[in-house]
Order: sequence, then structure tokens, then C-alpha cells
Amino acid sequence: MIDLMRAEERNRKKLMDLANQIPRGTPPGWERNTLAVGGLMYIGFSERHPQKLICISSQGQSVIDCKTSEKTYCKENFNEIDLEAYAEELEDAAIRIAGEGGGGLRHFSKEGNSLERISPFWPRERIVFMPDFHSWYSTPSACRIVLDDYEIKAYGFSRCGNYFVIATSSDLTIFTKAN
Repeated sequence: MIDLMRAEERNRKKLMDLANQIPRGTPPGWERNTLAVGGLMYIGFSERHPQKLICISSQGQSVIDCKTSEKTYCKENFNEIDLEAYAEELEDAAIRIAGEGGGGLRHFSKEGNSLERISPFWPRERIVFMPDFHSWYSTPSACRIVLDDYEIKAYGFSRCGNYFVIATSSDLTIFTKAN
């Protein structure tokens, strides 16, 4: 039992050391924009319009253009059981949503970028951006901590991979691939 506890302690120390080697900030080639959203509950990217993001909060439902940051309020129309939302602005196509009731967004892009949630200092959580098939376990210096906060509701990439978003209960942080 003592050997198991020592092994666990060594592994925990190794992971903490690796997590502390990851630089912080916006990844090279990306731009960051943070929007205040009170009572954020769910988000989801449109499949047909991958730059468009549905955002459901205590303020209502809106569609956000990740390219321009333009927010358009729309009629609230979402289903917390099926985790889908609809908006006339998005041709009433079903949008898969993620947030306080579950669900999930893509944690990878076709270019080999990925996102991972780590919690070495729980209850604080970190979202790590890992570019070009890198892993924070093997090459922490190639990765970036893009958010370090409490109560991360959802995070993920758009279908095209040119946008990724991280939602907390009060903020929406949108990353856009620079041209």
C-alpha cells in the first residue's frame, strides 16, 4: 500500500511539473476575443455556418458571428433533453449544444489542433491548446494554457476548425484563426 501511495505521489508531482511548463496566452496564429454573458448555460456551433455560434443564457438566446463578434438576439428555442437549439437565423437547423446539462463540442480540428481540460489546482480548471498533434504530456512548451478559470461550462472547435470557444458561467472566449 505504501508503494502505491509513493507511486501516486511521484505521478502527481510529474504531472504538476509538466503543467507548470505550459506557457500561457493566445496561441500563435490565433486572435482572442472575450464577451461578457451573464448566466451562460449552453453554446453550440452551426454545422452549416461554422463561424456562427448559438449562445443560450439568462439574457436569452443569441447567435454570435465569431468572425465579427456581432451578436443577434433571437427567439429562444432549445431543448435541454435532446441538447439541441434552433434559430431562424441559422435556417432552423438543429444545433447540438453543450453546457450545464451535458453535451460536448469537438475537442479537435482537422489540422491536428486539440483542446484538453486539466485541473491540477481544482476547483480551478485550465484549457490547454495543443497544436499540430502535440500533447502537453510530451511537449508542454509547444502548447498554451488559453484559459485558467472556475466553472468551465463547455469548450470546443467549430466544424471548420477556424474557431474555438470556451464558455464559463459569465464569459464567452472566442479564438479565431488569423488570416
